[in-house]
Amino acid sequence: MSGSWSYLQNGKPQGPVTEEEMKRLLGTGQVPREGLVWRPGLAEWTKASQFPELLPPSPDLPGSAALDPVGPSPFEPPRANVRSVPETSSLEAQAAVAGALEALRATKPWARFMGVLGAIGIVLMVLVSLLVAFLGKGPFKGLPPPMRIVLPLVYILFGALQIPPVVYLNRYASRISVLLRSHAPEDLTRALEAQKTFWRYVGIFALVVTCLYVLLILGAVGVAAAAGALRRF
Repeated sequence: MSGSWSYLQNGKPQGPVTEEEMKRLLGTGQVPREGLVWRPGLAEWTKASQFPELLPPSPDLPGSAALDPVGPSPFEPPRANVRSVPETSSLEAQAAVAGALEALRATKPWARFMGVLGAIGIVLMVLVSLLVAFLGKGPFKGLPPPMRIVLPLVYILFGALQIPPVVYLNRYASRISVLLRSHAPEDLTRALEAQKTFWRYVGIFALVVTCLYVLLILGAVGVAAAAGALRRF
């Protein structure tokens, strides 16, 4: 089993394969040098670049044999390996963590993009509110004075409602960046907390908007019914 290797691909463990097959996968680029690999005797998934015996010869030294790593000094007493071989469930847990980190890595640019897009939307809403309030030409020509007060307030209100999700999304992207550098469990917790805060706000906002729509519909039905009753009298 010492010649069998497993590797992560798209966050899922693959293999085991022979050492020769592992060398071929690394040589053809199917498994990147920074990809995670494991073999019996290792305590955790490790980057393939940490195992010189698996890597192809350097291209700037054609035909040269890879140097063997320097062994321990003959005068140094042997050291016992105190790290135990992980169980299968532990390997699956490590693979799941690696897959989660990869998913968060792919999520970060989209969270940042939506945060920046939301900030641009807020600026545009403020600009439109100013145009409605102070310009009487172009598309705003003929607006009655009350509408020049109400419409800017509406735009400013919607812009203000977008500020919290923009802040939460950018905080989420920033905490993912910290997590990808540290791989610390507490940073994973902070990133997920930021994601939870964002979705909680979106859920509350959607609930409030739905209730407002229901109230408007009921109000419209009530006004129509009252108007019909008055006409009958």
